[in-house]
Amino acid sequence: MTRLGASRAGVVLLLTSGLACAPRPAAAPRASTSLAAEVDSARKIARALVDAQRVPGFAVTVSIGESVVWRQGFGSADLSVKRPATPETQFRIGSVSKIITATLLMRLVEERRVELDAPIGRYLSLPPHLAGTTLRQLAGHLAGVRHYRGNEFLGMAHFSSPREALSIFAGDSLIAAPGSRYSYSSYGYNLIGAVLESATSTPYVDLVEREVLVPLGMTKTVVDVDGAPPDRAHTYAVGTDGMISDAPHDDLSGRWPSGGFISSTDDLVRLGSSVLGPGLLNARSLVTMTTPQRLTSGAPTSVGIGWRVSVDSSGRRYLHHGGTSNGGAAFLLVYPEQRLVVAMASNAFTPWGERDALAIASVFLRR
Repeated sequence: MTRLGASRAGVVLLLTSGLACAPRPAAAPRASTSLAAEVDSARKIARALVDAQRVPGFAVTVSIGESVVWRQGFGSADLSVKRPATPETQFRIGSVSKIITATLLMRLVEERRVELDAPIGRYLSLPPHLAGTTLRQLAGHLAGVRHYRGNEFLGMAHFSSPREALSIFAGDSLIAAPGSRYSYSSYGYNLIGAVLESATSTPYVDLVEREVLVPLGMTKTVVDVDGAPPDRAHTYAVGTDGMISDAPHDDLSGRWPSGGFISSTDDLVRLGSSVLGPGLLNARSLVTMTTPQRLTSGAPTSVGIGWRVSVDSSGRRYLHHGGTSNGGAAFLLVYPEQRLVVAMASNAFTPWGERDALAIASVFLRR
């Protein structure tokens, strides 16, 4: 399933080319001196993060409107061969994979192949306690499906599909009545993947490629399987003493829809840009994805369909999702009104994320 685009030389590139996503108006032009100063400030923030946390390899891509305004790699994608990390390096993105699955879900809703509020038992044979939940509830972490337990995060078993991987949790009771409580669940997203497979009679991986990756030009994004593509980052662990070692081996096939993709920051910017305006998805779908859901009590959550929705200290709305996995981390941040997208990724899990993405975004936001 690996599809590799043509490599581009260099670790640091400033681009003005359009993104492979929905057509939309470009941001107003900026003075080159202003942009150069912004890039320099953002580079210092990223460099400080990498140095402080001893991250082996790190990349960031920033776009405004249709233009990529900064992209840079830091450190090594593979220390053993001194291969540099770049914005095309394929990192494990953890739960940012949920945004890919959420986008796929809304594509199939638009095509009327599934309904957000229909019981999922309509599409897939399931135990009674799961059959009555809905895709909307699953996508907003409101279905009561449990999250990881014990050492499940470092799974070693191999599964051929999300449907096969349901065996991990499908027999377990719900932790709350659907709709009554917000409870983050990667297994809920695995269930979405299984439902979409069954509803379309198409393997999840093929669905994602056809409906999301190819339309957005995400040529560096694939599910993580054994047999590394050339641009895949080696995975590392950073100890509390700062020592770097290889991350332990695991198998992500049991969580492809929720946390099993590898991707580049260039590709993640394309994914984030897809919510800036109608294109891959229509306007109604974008509103649904980015409007927080409510509990049955009426209380709002901070999650729509996949996307988390927040407001910064200046009152600006932003969308975001982070992801961590064994030997990788990523963060995707979107300011829809300002048309700004920040994508970051690394080949080790260290405590960076939303705060760092916001710091970089603040450099490029108009005051």
